[in-house]
Amino acid sequence: MVEYAGRGDAERTMALLWDGIPTPRRGPRPRLDLPRLVDTAIAEADRAGPDALSMRALAHALGIAPASLYTYVPGRAELLELMVERVVGAQPLPRPDAGWRAGLRDLATTDLAAYRAHPWLLQVATSRTVFGPHVIARYDAALALLDGHGIPAVEITGCVAAVESYTRGAASAVVEAEQAPTRTGSTDDEWWERRAPLLDERMRGRFPRLDALDRAGAFAVSGTDLPYTLQRALDRFTYGLDLLLDALGARITRSPPPD
Repeated sequence: MVEYAGRGDAERTMALLWDGIPTPRRGPRPRLDLPRLVDTAIAEADRAGPDALSMRALAHALGIAPASLYTYVPGRAELLELMVERVVGAQPLPRPDAGWRAGLRDLATTDLAAYRAHPWLLQVATSRTVFGPHVIARYDAALALLDGHGIPAVEITGCVAAVESYTRGAASAVVEAEQAPTRTGSTDDEWWERRAPLLDERMRGRFPRLDALDRAGAFAVSGTDLPYTLQRALDRFTYGLDLLLDALGARITRSPPPD
């Protein structure tokens, strides 16, 4: 199920994203701090997925009454935005001193690492942005990588969006491959051993181009330490990212120099 950001109270969400939990002028200080609360929610989503995350389950994990939790966060919708902001805040910003290509590669590889560490992020829609300071700072740093290269403003945002969209799509394939053994109860080798003889029997001689490409190494992967489908997904992420960055490089080369 797709989760949408922006479904909670806008004013309270923005206050929590930018200012944290307010400290009361009088009375006892809050028992919980916001980082611990959000980190616990992230851990619960990592363990069981976002569908299983509820305010009641989070309160139980924190060892407090559900009613107490609502004094910190209005509800699950606001919590989801805080979780995204927290994950993004833990990612390093792309390095501008290494150049635009290395910076965009950093952006893509660190995003991929975040998706692998927190697969539930792939269920959070990107059409409505989380307007937290870390999310905006990361986006601003990505735009800065291409600023000053003579690319029209609309193309700067388009190039960054292309990298982000590509990474999200590739990350989906990586995460699916990574989760397959647990979700299906069989390893890649077990899955393939049951099907390879049956497939060979039916395909023999019918697809000569596919056979020739197979013999030429078209389906080889770069290493054997990881399961084949996971390594293939990672290899394809790297290859596709190179293609995309090459295309962006050609676009930058064709652009007139900045004034």
